[in-house]
Amino acid sequence: MNTGLGGVIVYVPDAVEAAAFYERAFGFERSFVSSGNEYCELKGRVPLGFVQEDFAQKGLPELAKNRPGERAAGFEIIVTSEDVDAAFARAVEAGAAPVSEPHDKPWGQRVSYVRDLNGVLVEICSPWTSP
Repeated sequence: MNTGLGGVIVYVPDAVEAAAFYERAFGFERSFVSSGNEYCELKGRVPLGFVQEDFAQKGLPELAKNRPGERAAGFEIIVTSEDVDAAFARAVEAGAAPVSEPHDKPWGQRVSYVRDLNGVLVEICSPWTSP
């Protein structure tokens, strides 16, 4: 049986607003919006989707909510860029909350962190390859 990562979905108060933020902050492009605006999907090798919390809670009553000012959930969204400094500045200018300024890791990768408009942790880093 072959399995693979088919996408990532983040539950948010407003799916359209979240998608618009990722377009402004990171340059993503929208590929789909449901007729009721409860789901938006952004293009990518791994699609990133946003589902409105009230819609998701109909089937997932134990859903924890992402919120700015509260502890970040135990995951992050990774955005890669050849120019981490410029990508970090663009995200902050678009309203992302800075967490960690761009810096170099011992293995040569440049990384930074922000939180999106819903408090989701986003790593902005240079591309990497696994050995």
